[in-house]
Amino acid sequence: MTKFFSIVIATLALSIASTPVLAEKAAAIPASAVEVERKDRLFDATGASVAKVSRVERDGDILVIYKGKVRRIQADTLSMNEGKLMTSLTRTEIRKIR
Repeated sequence: MTKFFSIVIATLALSIASTPVLAEKAAAIPASAVEVERKDRLFDATGASVAKVSRVERDGDILVIYKGKVRRIQADTLSMNEGKLMTSLTRTEIRKIR
């Protein structure tokens, strides 16, 4: 029983010690972040296909190649709709991104 009690106490101590680290990691990721992976297909506000995701940045923004240029789509414009990665931007707005 003493060995079991020691293991329980050690596990509890480790979980308490790691809590601030987990909270810090959670604060670094926006609460509204959408699960995006490289090569996911991005659709615009009208539902038309735009491009595949080339890169996912740490802040949740994504990079796509659209009309021969790299465009950075901000994470706050992204959402999942019926399993599709959508942006609230139109193709015209995406084209204007530098």
